[in-house]
Amino acid sequence: MSSTPELLLDEHVGRVFEHILRSRGYPVSQAKDRFGEHTSDRALLRWCGENETLLISNNAKDFEALHREVDHSGLLLYYDQKLPDEDPEGLARTVDAVLEQYGIAELSNNVVELDEWYEWLQ
Repeated sequence: MSSTPELLLDEHVGRVFEHILRSRGYPVSQAKDRFGEHTSDRALLRWCGENETLLISNNAKDFEALHREVDHSGLLLYYDQKLPDEDPEGLARTVDAVLEQYGIAELSNNVVELDEWYEWLQ
């Protein structure tokens, strides 16, 4: 990666995955630590756009529609709720691969489904 983007993890993304991303060199924080519990999805996505931060979430139902309404720096979604706990290293490798493939600029206002990439990389 030429430059490492900041990552914001949505409320339900686990701490183990956070620590693994940090150990791989990502500046990463949890939305609940930065903003408190129950911050609106719109506010999170807007903040990410204003601060050039990628958002990682498993809340695909809400963010798939919302991402078309709010400018953002990129949204990495996963559907398998257990994935960050069962294979956090594999999911972190998936984030690496997505960023290597697209680069930060190409992710702007786009959604990437991490589950598809994860399966492809196995």
